[in-house]
Amino acid sequence: MAEHCLRWRPFVCRLALAASFVALAGLPCGASAQTESDISGGGPTIASAADYSSSLDWKNYLKTDEPLSEALPGKPRPQYGQSSNYPAYTSRWSRVAFELGGGFTAPVGNTAHGWETYGYNLKAGAGWNFTRHLGILLEYQWNRDKIPGSTLTQLAISSGSPTPLGGNVNTWSFTLDPIFYVPVTHRTGAYITGGGGFYRKVTNFTAPALGFICYYYCYPGYFPQTVAHSSSNQGGMNIGPGFYWKPMGEDSNMKFFAEVRYTWVDSPIASPSDPYGSGTSSLIPVTFGVRF
Repeated sequence: MAEHCLRWRPFVCRLALAASFVALAGLPCGASAQTESDISGGGPTIASAADYSSSLDWKNYLKTDEPLSEALPGKPRPQYGQSSNYPAYTSRWSRVAFELGGGFTAPVGNTAHGWETYGYNLKAGAGWNFTRHLGILLEYQWNRDKIPGSTLTQLAISSGSPTPLGGNVNTWSFTLDPIFYVPVTHRTGAYITGGGGFYRKVTNFTAPALGFICYYYCYPGYFPQTVAHSSSNQGGMNIGPGFYWKPMGEDSNMKFFAEVRYTWVDSPIASPSDPYGSGTSSLIPVTFGVRF
């Protein structure tokens, strides 16, 4: 009997060993099937670390041309502009624009025919930016040009003035000017602007007069005194290109600008034969400044 049992023992051992290998081989398949069943809604699921690290859906979600901050759900997109390369304006006041500048003014057309010479200009304005490309500005500009010495000499001779004359032409305006920006890089770009509105032009003629000049104390001297002037109110228009640069970075509202505009004013001009003038006036203000 004992001898019979010993004969079967090797066979049983081999059978048990084979069954163990089969059971171990079947474990991965069972785990995979259980995971697929859980994901498909077959029962309660417990998310594993592998699900978070190898999920193809999560990688496909991040595979986009937009930055990560824009791809995340719930992240608001920029309200002003279509790219994160431009500032995301989040308040109403961030769309308000301000500007301040100055430069020189060159006369052209009728104005350049001996009636006016180079001068300077100052400008200030405020407006609204509808988008990063389009805005509108209400601008005040003041231009001051001199009257050439040859013209003043002829006027003094013809009027019989015992002293030489001086003179200047002041043109100031309130205009409404749309502006269209064309970005070139993240910090630089160009724009075109123009519009029209109210212009007032004042021509002054002066002569030296004896009087007292007072600073820290008063002393006698000659200073220019207005002896004649003319003024006119009329409409006008302007148009021209400009360039800007953002020194504080692409997300900043601050811009340095340089622009050239052609300005046409339906205003009289001074001449030797007609000191109070007739015709139109044309100027080219070249202005440098800062805009927010």
